[in-house]
Amino acid sequence: MERRGALAVGWRGRWRRGRGGGRWKAGARVPKIAETARAARREQIIAAGVACFAQSGYHSTTMADVAAQAGVSKGTPYLYFDSKEALFLALHEQWDCGAGERVDAAIAALPDRERRSPRAILNAVAAAIAAHVQAEAETCRVLMEARALAAHEPVIAEAVRAADARAHQQLEDLIAAGARVGEWPAGTDPALAARLFTAGLYGLMAQWHLAPGSFSWQAAAAALAASPAPSPAGGDTGPRDGGRAAGSAD
Repeated sequence: MERRGALAVGWRGRWRRGRGGGRWKAGARVPKIAETARAARREQIIAAGVACFAQSGYHSTTMADVAAQAGVSKGTPYLYFDSKEALFLALHEQWDCGAGERVDAAIAALPDRERRSPRAILNAVAAAIAAHVQAEAETCRVLMEARALAAHEPVIAEAVRAADARAHQQLEDLIAAGARVGEWPAGTDPALAARLFTAGLYGLMAQWHLAPGSFSWQAAAAALAASPAPSPAGGDTGPRDGGRAAGSAD
């Protein structure tokens, strides 16, 4: 009842009565219900874009195709996205945000001791990305194309590079912290280790989309996170005696 009353007050406060009734005041805030409807329509168009990109690829898809898939008029997608490129970028951003939220939740769910372990956190990151790939399989398959498009589409290339830079920096910091506490060897190259980790994830994604169900994502992600970080000196590649692999017992 409280929420219903708040909506009623909102409508009464912004809708003119009497002469000129039915017109919005200049500068009036859009009612919450309209904002919700607009957000829902935007999500509907993004979902239609995913379906079209998955079926026909980026270059063969048109905004008219997206409108038809969404069941709206041809001009409607342009009310939310200036172009097909903008729609694709929104999809890319939505994927990144969803993956980030899933990773944050996985880390937050770790026991206190494991949240202090960079290796345990890396394991949680890998598991969360694996879960995201499986939950958003069609979107993941579409966005695998983004890396090929980056060679010819400068704006998409910029978005891919920016996302990669953020991920690599976070992973570098995590692996450097692990090396400092002995969870990876002294002399570990955090930048190289971060690139190998992400390359491994992308490789697993490509293989999984070519042959769905051909391997266990959970097992593959755990193996990737447990792999020793590279050492430039080529020496011992396991954790020091004081280091622990993710999830190891006390």
